[in-house]
Amino acid sequence: MARAWDVPGLRAAAPFRDAAGRVIATRWRETMSHREGTLRGDDSEHLHAMRVSSRRLRAAMDAFAPAFPPSSFRRHLAVVKAITDTLGAARDLDVAVDALETLLATAPPDERPGIEGLLTLRRAARGGEDAAIAALFSRLDRERYGRRFERWVKKHTGIDAGRLAPGGRA
Repeated sequence: MARAWDVPGLRAAAPFRDAAGRVIATRWRETMSHREGTLRGDDSEHLHAMRVSSRRLRAAMDAFAPAFPPSSFRRHLAVVKAITDTLGAARDLDVAVDALETLLATAPPDERPGIEGLLTLRRAARGGEDAAIAALFSRLDRERYGRRFERWVKKHTGIDAGRLAPGGRA
C-alpha cells in the first residue's frame, strides 16, 4: 500500500484552520497523484493507491469539517465520496478477480468451469468500472473541479495547495 505523504509545514501548535488546509490540500494532491496510472489501467496498484488516498482525504475532511461552511463542505465531501465509491467498486472487482484466479490455479477439474464463468462475469463487470472511472474524471475535468476544490481550501484556510511541495515534501 502506498505510504501517506507527509504534510508540509504541519506543526502541533498550528491553528486549526491552518492544519485543516495543509492536511486536506496534501491529501487531495496525494489522491490525484495516482490519477493517470488509474486511468491507464495497466497496474491495479495505481487504483488501489488512489482509493486508499481518497479514503485518507475523506477522513481528513471529516476531522476538519468545522473549518469550512457546512453547505459548501457537504458539496465537496459528496464529490470526494463519489471518487472513493467509484474507485471502491473497481477495486472490489480487482480483489475478486485475483481471488478467483488464485482459486482456479488449484481447483479440481470439475470445479474449473464454474470458477471460469465467475471470472468472466467479474472481468466484464470490471471493464464497466473502467468506463465509470473515466467518466467521473472526465466530468471533474470539464468542471475544473480540482482547481475549484483547491481554491475552496485556500479561501477558508489560507493554504495554497500549489505552494505545498509535490509528494508531500516541505
